[in-house]
Amino acid sequence: MATPPTVPATASVPARSAALGRLHARRRPWWIPIVVVVVALAAGAFVLVRRRSAAPAPRYLTATVTRGDVAEAVRATGTVRPVLEVQVGAQISGRVTAVAVDFNSRVRQGDLLAELDATPYRAQAAQVRASLSSARAVLVQRRAELTLAERNLARATALRAQGLNAQADVDASVASRDSARASVGVAQAQVEQATAAVDVARTNLTYTRILAPIDGIVATRAVDPGQTVAASLQTPTLFIIVNDLAHMRVIANVDEANIGKLTEGMEASARVDAFPRDTFRGTVRELRITPTTTNGVVTYQAVIDVDNPQSRLRPGMTATVTAVAARHPAVLRVPNAALRYRPVGSAAVAAPTGGRGGGGRGGRPEGAERGGIYVLQGERAVRVPVAVGLTDGVLTEVTAPTLVEGARVVVDETDAAGAAATPGAGARAPRTPRVF
Repeated sequence: MATPPTVPATASVPARSAALGRLHARRRPWWIPIVVVVVALAAGAFVLVRRRSAAPAPRYLTATVTRGDVAEAVRATGTVRPVLEVQVGAQISGRVTAVAVDFNSRVRQGDLLAELDATPYRAQAAQVRASLSSARAVLVQRRAELTLAERNLARATALRAQGLNAQADVDASVASRDSARASVGVAQAQVEQATAAVDVARTNLTYTRILAPIDGIVATRAVDPGQTVAASLQTPTLFIIVNDLAHMRVIANVDEANIGKLTEGMEASARVDAFPRDTFRGTVRELRITPTTTNGVVTYQAVIDVDNPQSRLRPGMTATVTAVAARHPAVLRVPNAALRYRPVGSAAVAAPTGGRGGGGRGGRPEGAERGGIYVLQGERAVRVPVAVGLTDGVLTEVTAPTLVEGARVVVDETDAAGAAATPGAGARAPRTPRVF
């Protein structure tokens, strides 16, 4: 029987310790490292479960898929104006002696608005009438002279035929006759000139009475009795008369990106701040081709005729115009927030695309864009691809084979504390959702 090696007594203590360590290493069990790894994994899983249970469970905010009309609208801001607005001025100068109307006075065509001092114009009319009488008298005189010259010419011609006078006498009579004819023409022109002056004076005399050119309401009065009106260089505006206020128009500035969606004759509506609950219906009357550029923004003017039965709209009000560019009746609609929603920290569950449901119209509308919404199925949010159609800014038309009216779509999610989830906030640990 072999005997174990003996360590010499003279060996050092470090050499003995190294030999014992190698002996113990050969005897260590192989499963100890595996146990250490398993314990570490269990501890990590325990910590993860504790953190997940401590995090608040999300709650889905939902809306219902509805069926109804969706209208694509073009909105613009404009100014309310009357259909017809006439500025009434004075065509002659003078002192205002009377004003017959005031603000908001209703007038009919031909009614007296104001009157100017007519004294100088009456004197001028009398003067030109006298000039006309003088011109007519001169004309009578010149005609008498022409008659005498024609008789003298006839007499001289007869005497020349008998050889009783010279040819020079005949020539002198012809010249006198021609001169008399010219004098008659001059006198006739003077009569016509005097007649025109009489007409001008008579017209100026009528201009001293300022009359209403149309039926309407006096919107502005800019003159008072005793005021002097000077109309020599530019006609001053004394009154502004607007026609029937039961019909008004809005001059709206439409952005160049939306002007192509409008056509003349389409329906429109207007709202004003003075009556926020009322909508004034109308139609697009005219689309003007001249652009307006303000701070680099190009707009075009659209004229919208609106009804104003109770005369609540007033000239100068700022109106918000909405014109319906397109309308799809009886389509499935979802809130716009449903198209913007994206789940946070959880993978999307895609719905099967095969088959046709009874709620959608089936197929993708021509020109529609693709999108996706999340529909609740039990407690899961399932992504459903949809074709996006018209939108009115609040609701959007969607079409999908599996989408039905009344389905609940997710518009947002919150945690238990009510804080809304932020789309794209990073990888949040998956949580069990709760629906409310």
